[in-house]
Amino acid sequence: MDAGRSPEIRFTADVIEQTEKGYRLTGTLRIRGKQKQHVIDLHTEDLGDSWRMSAESTIRQSDYGIKPYSLLMGSVQVADDVTLSFTAVHAKDD
Repeated sequence: MDAGRSPEIRFTADVIEQTEKGYRLTGTLRIRGKQKQHVIDLHTEDLGDSWRMSAESTIRQSDYGIKPYSLLMGSVQVADDVTLSFTAVHAKDD
């Protein structure tokens, strides 16, 4: 994704809705200067003294001006759709 030239990916949630398993975040995803509306389902889990948050979301590289990686004159290619995942644990405030 050419992180050397464009090291930042930014998501800004405009709407946050509670769901059965966490939250649905609707907002703008910005990659390499291009932005599109995007929805992320954030799952939350109460671990007692902390919260676990996780999300998995798929983007299409070409939507953001990224040419999918290929080798050997195109005989080996990475799919245009890429799945990003995130997991974090945050301690609860006492």
